[in-house]
Amino acid sequence: MKRLTILLALLLPAVSGWGQMYRYKADFGLSASDFCDTIRLDLVDERLVLTVEMDGQRRRLLLDTGSGQGVIYRGGAIRGQRELGNVVVADGNNRRDTVQVVTMPPFRMGRLEVSDYVATVMPRPVGNSQFDGIIGFDLFNRGLLGKIDTQSRTLILTDRRKFFDAEPGYEARYRLNWFVPYVMVSPFIRHNDEALFDTGSKPLYTMNKQAFDRHVYKSRQVEAQVEGRSEGQLSIGLLGAEQHDEVVFLHMDRLDWGGFAFRDLRAITTQGASRIGAQMLQYGSVVINPFKKRIKFQPFCGEDSVTVANRHTNVAFVPVDGRPTVGLIWHESDAYRQGLRQGDQILAIDDKPMPTFADFVRFHFVKGQKHRFRLRDREGNIKELDIER
Repeated sequence: MKRLTILLALLLPAVSGWGQMYRYKADFGLSASDFCDTIRLDLVDERLVLTVEMDGQRRRLLLDTGSGQGVIYRGGAIRGQRELGNVVVADGNNRRDTVQVVTMPPFRMGRLEVSDYVATVMPRPVGNSQFDGIIGFDLFNRGLLGKIDTQSRTLILTDRRKFFDAEPGYEARYRLNWFVPYVMVSPFIRHNDEALFDTGSKPLYTMNKQAFDRHVYKSRQVEAQVEGRSEGQLSIGLLGAEQHDEVVFLHMDRLDWGGFAFRDLRAITTQGASRIGAQMLQYGSVVINPFKKRIKFQPFCGEDSVTVANRHTNVAFVPVDGRPTVGLIWHESDAYRQGLRQGDQILAIDDKPMPTFADFVRFHFVKGQKHRFRLRDREGNIKELDIER
């Protein structure tokens, strides 16, 4: 079998794009005012990580603009939190639950000390051992401007309202929906789509399936950019996988952000919100201004467009009854032609049993090496396929 790319890109690290209902004071304290600080950013699995000092220990917090506030993991490394109560949350697939709310212990990032930072307590996502918790978009809602630059690996934070005004870039106005930023982008000519600016999600762009259906109904030029269709589910929120539905594979001429064009872009539809994800930051820095409610994109290339030329990922695995299962497979893929099907359950890889989805996520795949997958299809038949990771 030719190389199969296994999709876990939409395994959301937290409740990315979640709604929250505040029934408590969600403010937090800062140790300085009239300041500007440059804080180191690390890139882990294409996402943004801040290393903070907390209780004399270093903790790694994901900077996730798709989360309205902080998150810590149940039974995780962060201890000493103060309980506040409970709150109703919804994950990126709009699954809802009631969870505990706490304040984190004080922590320092750069020269800035943060106190009484509010977080929800959530189960750790399967396979996520890189982060101790999350800093959400309330970092900016608190009144801080920020510049995220992945080339210099820095986050510049300031409370000076006009600090970035003179810098060039392509601006998109955002509105807050459940305390997270939604911007208007144009995926097709004369078509607009409201997308969550979500650094907790990796793909540059994913489109809500219901929004796509409205676009395709209005214009033939939208259908012309459909590269394929399938049935299944691929994104995994903290509270479960998305509902089974049609998934559309798009090969878009361009995606417009405030006059800047990402050209030759492949994207996919999901049941969650449309999203602009962390891969956007491979092509430029962004300035977040909460006072003007604008996000300014500053391309590294110095031009008004960039060619993305990414490739579709062919297969997504999701947990079904706790077991690793093929949630989605594209009918045009080599994997489909070799016999892999939606609903196939993984029983073993290289004779190592896979009783849980966590076992599958932790399995050590060797790049360029074929692995023997033992599978059970939806009719109960057993088959084996050689898959190159």
